[in-house]
Amino acid sequence: MKINRIFSAICLPALVISAYAIVPKTETTCRWMKVTDVERTDSTTRVSVKLQNRPHFWVMVSPDTRLMATEDTTLQYKLRATENIELGSQIWMPESGQHDGVLIFEKVPNNIKVVDLVETEPSDITNCTLGIHLEEPASPPIIPEVLSLSDILDKGPKPAEAWTGLDPERYADLKFYDKDGMAHIRGRITDYSPRYGVATFSLRTKDDFTEKEKTFVGDINTDGTFSIDFPLTYPQYDYLHLGEIHKNIFLIPGDTLNITTCMSSRIDPDRGLVPEFFGYEGEPDDAVVINMHTDSLEERYGLKSMYRKYKTQDTDSMKADTYRLSVQLAALLDSVCEDLPDYLGNLPVSVFAKDMLSVAAIGRICERMEDIQMDYRYNKGARLVKNEDGSLSQTEGDPLDETLFLQPWMKHKKLIYDNPLIVCNGWVLPNRWKFNEQFHPSAMAAQGMEEVPGTIVFISSDDITSLYDKDLSRLDSIGLGNCFSAQLARISTLINELHTTAIPFSERFDRYNRLVARAIKHNECGKLDEILMSEYNDYVKDVVIAENRLEDMNDESKVIADSPEGNVLTKIIEPYKGNVLFLDFWGIGCGPCRAGMMDQKPLLEELANKPFKALYIANAAENIDACKKWLRKEEIKGEHIFVSDDDWQRLRGIFNFSGIPFGVLIDKEGKIVKTGFSIREESLLIKTLEE
Repeated sequence: MKINRIFSAICLPALVISAYAIVPKTETTCRWMKVTDVERTDSTTRVSVKLQNRPHFWVMVSPDTRLMATEDTTLQYKLRATENIELGSQIWMPESGQHDGVLIFEKVPNNIKVVDLVETEPSDITNCTLGIHLEEPASPPIIPEVLSLSDILDKGPKPAEAWTGLDPERYADLKFYDKDGMAHIRGRITDYSPRYGVATFSLRTKDDFTEKEKTFVGDINTDGTFSIDFPLTYPQYDYLHLGEIHKNIFLIPGDTLNITTCMSSRIDPDRGLVPEFFGYEGEPDDAVVINMHTDSLEERYGLKSMYRKYKTQDTDSMKADTYRLSVQLAALLDSVCEDLPDYLGNLPVSVFAKDMLSVAAIGRICERMEDIQMDYRYNKGARLVKNEDGSLSQTEGDPLDETLFLQPWMKHKKLIYDNPLIVCNGWVLPNRWKFNEQFHPSAMAAQGMEEVPGTIVFISSDDITSLYDKDLSRLDSIGLGNCFSAQLARISTLINELHTTAIPFSERFDRYNRLVARAIKHNECGKLDEILMSEYNDYVKDVVIAENRLEDMNDESKVIADSPEGNVLTKIIEPYKGNVLFLDFWGIGCGPCRAGMMDQKPLLEELANKPFKALYIANAAENIDACKKWLRKEEIKGEHIFVSDDDWQRLRGIFNFSGIPFGVLIDKEGKIVKTGFSIREESLLIKTLEE
């Protein structure tokens, strides 16, 4: 505020001089700031801005913010003063998520027509507004005609018979699963400019039956059009990353989704930064209907705000609060299931679209239920702790009564736990089922692992029949029985075990044969057997191919000796000084880690002759043999480094990461450029290489 008072005393008289103001044309927009007006006076250039963020979040404007001539970046004009903005301070957003202010810069000469508003560095595109045309007013935004809900509701044929609700029996045969399916995305960005620094988009998919996750990357053309074709095994919500757009979109194998959007953005109180518009063109087929109605369902039932409304804290009352929220969420599910037939019943769309929309609503509520159960286990459950002598001991915790927690949900057991279609709602529920109290023992039994009585430790067992008998008895005792969710947890975990083994040893054949046979015996869905056997056949082929190939391959990985003196990072990077380094922390059990390393192979080939090294760093305590075998099998180039468990913890402390994959970019002098770095940030990587 001191700056504003000084400006008022010194600079205000200048504003009575001849001036003009326009809403200028801009080529790109800053993530947190929109230029709403530019006024050039005889002594200053006033830029009116609108800061934006979620309500009760903050925005900070740097004192280094400046205007820079687009054609000649040596011509820069300093920020002299502000109105309603305190530089370098947190400016908290009101309920509207917007805050108006003015930035007053040195006068930009009249012969300079276009400037960039730069907060830190021009390469930091998200914090810059590029191409501000000082004498050219903005054109009306291009908002194309896209499909609306009325196009679906008014023009579609009325259903021949009323839809009375989702029946999971329609999907018991899993006919929606197609191993060879392909999906297609076509799109255009109406206000695209290459100056955004965004030349690619990505789509992340996951097959929750086989635990295979894949990220597909496509190029954005200079005219803003983009397209991609990719394999998709079943209908599902996938994660689209397009510039500042982060959105779950529903895709169906065989269908084409035509997207129209823009780079300019606004703040949504529940979702944060969203594009000014995001719509669909073409025919209102099932994928379009489901995408458009998902948003309306979330608004109708308040599903966007569930995290804030249904949340527990780590307090003495957490257990009681968890039971209470379970009851409240179950009541919400009751009301939603009762309302869905009235809301969706007469819509002129397919039965599948109505069923999938029901699953979207049901799944969101169940995800929140799983999350509060996970939060409780994380805060109050039993856990293993490492003692000073390196041994492990268990804290007892205060576990939930599973029957009491599940009781409010058993009314909808068929819709939740015996509903194959719910897998199409996304990865959250299948992931939670593998690790929650109800189905984690089933997942472990599928791997031949038995819980040591009175502990949370699992050990390998050869009595696989007994493991299954105990698990089925346990599931019956809590009212779930051998439901679809338990079967899915088993086969996905077993398939992941096959993948994780990477290059397996032939002597494991017998054990895996027995595990696969037992899983099939207890699958009540034939399609699950087919999926499991397909993956197992691939595994057997890999054994034969890998063992033949590995005989003639050298192991060039490095194991770093433990560094109690704390210099593990120096030990790792010192041999590569003079190179730009990409440190990729990974583990063999991490699907996204392995998928990312596979995706990086083409880029590593491109950079083979550059001063660049990719250092893949793993914890030697986490199955080093499997890591080495997988690296060699997949022919992953780069430097493969293994560190002790203690050094792994030291590295986590240095870079402050809790999950993997995690990347770090280091320059040629050994200085950290960025933590949390993705190798797809090619502009930063290239800049670091050129320095």
